[in-house]
Amino acid sequence: MKNITSVLTWILLVAVAYLFYAHFAGTASGAKGKATEITLKDQTPKIVYVNGDSLLSKYTAFQAQLDALEAKGKSAETTLANRGRALQQEMMAAEQKAQTGQFAPAQLQKEQQRLMQKQQNFVAEQDRLSKQFATERQKLQEDLEKQVKDLLTAIRKEKGYDFIMNYGPGTGVLMVNDSLDITKVVLEKLNAKQ
Repeated sequence: MKNITSVLTWILLVAVAYLFYAHFAGTASGAKGKATEITLKDQTPKIVYVNGDSLLSKYTAFQAQLDALEAKGKSAETTLANRGRALQQEMMAAEQKAQTGQFAPAQLQKEQQRLMQKQQNFVAEQDRLSKQFATERQKLQEDLEKQVKDLLTAIRKEKGYDFIMNYGPGTGVLMVNDSLDITKVVLEKLNAKQ
């Protein structure tokens, strides 16, 4: 037991001596560490941001395309609504004729099949137009993203920015310095491309 205590004491004594030496020997290299710290501070990254919501709402070409797409969607929706009402009236008229006995059994079955086919065509047309609208909207969004990304890449290279962040709700950037906002510059360049 006494030997173990002696061995542990020697190990601790050597460890303390090493730490003592390392602490006081580090003073000479401490000046070197501060010089490195100063050069790192001089190389702070250039970070700016754009407000994504402002880009979307104030980019005139995008807004014009979006408005045209929305108008096209509303027009298609109105047309489909009118066709749906006409089909519903046609079905009600056929049902009324069936209840009053104006259809022979074979004729009734034929009319039901015709109306069912017409309804299936109507639903298929609704689905097709809905998918077409979604595809066109997605393409418009992708075109916008490509235009903005290409422009931001050019601005980053021109100005020497290291990072261009997106600021807005849900972006993860909580606070910004307004002097770092380049949204106005980006919008001017985007709108000038028209």
